[in-house]
Amino acid sequence: MLPNFLIIGAQKSGTSWLHAMLRQHPDVFMPEEELHFFDKRQHFSRGVAWYEAHFAEAGGRTAVGEKTPDYLWANGQGVEGHLPDVHRNLHTVVPHAKLVVVLRNPVERAVSAVLHLLRTRRVSPRHSLDDLLVGEARHLVSGHGVIEYGFYSDQIDAYLELFDRDRMLVLIFEEDVRREPESTLRRVCGFLGVDPEFPFVQAGEGVNVARRSRLGLFGDYYLPALGLLWRGADALLPPYRPTPGDAALRELHALYAEPNEKLFAWLGRRITAWEPPR
Repeated sequence: MLPNFLIIGAQKSGTSWLHAMLRQHPDVFMPEEELHFFDKRQHFSRGVAWYEAHFAEAGGRTAVGEKTPDYLWANGQGVEGHLPDVHRNLHTVVPHAKLVVVLRNPVERAVSAVLHLLRTRRVSPRHSLDDLLVGEARHLVSGHGVIEYGFYSDQIDAYLELFDRDRMLVLIFEEDVRREPESTLRRVCGFLGVDPEFPFVQAGEGVNVARRSRLGLFGDYYLPALGLLWRGADALLPPYRPTPGDAALRELHALYAEPNEKLFAWLGRRITAWEPPR
């Protein structure tokens, strides 16, 4: 069995929350893990049978899907085996699937993505957030699509070359997930063709919230063998939540201004939460 819907992104935009909620629904089947079939060379090369095996326990459920937010980066030239033409790979295997997209302010998404790379030891925490986003160290994160993911109109246009508009549901993190979680879940259920009145539990709770201390980040990166010690430090010390400086934020907002306008035109509405502070 192949899935009939996919949550394709974006990274750091509430897809883990949506995945956790939908897995509660009796008419929905989703594997627990992200499969990375269409975007990772090492998985796509295993063939469709490998992919199908992850849905073997779906039974007669109406909606069968998976969540891999890296799929949204359709034409990315990334590291760690990321494939270009992700949208074409997906369309070749599941051409009739429904697609769910959750979008977040691209500036905040980029910041969150860099913090994720720091927490997962992909980049040293000695670099400042500003340098990684727009400064001399930005090459260290460019292969992960930190900036490129936020060009949402380009990613959506790539998918619309292959999928009809009515097969794509676009949600906005700030307006739909954060403010109206219950009504958003009803909307998603209606899109997937399952009971929208199902009583989801803890719909207003966050999922996959990371908590790392500054000491824990440095220790994990430079002495990973002492991982248990750093986890203990994380539990005792205040969480490390760096923020970009004003100049870096202005540069990011300027970078996304035109792509955002294209997205707003396509959506037919503006997202005021994405506008730069005055």
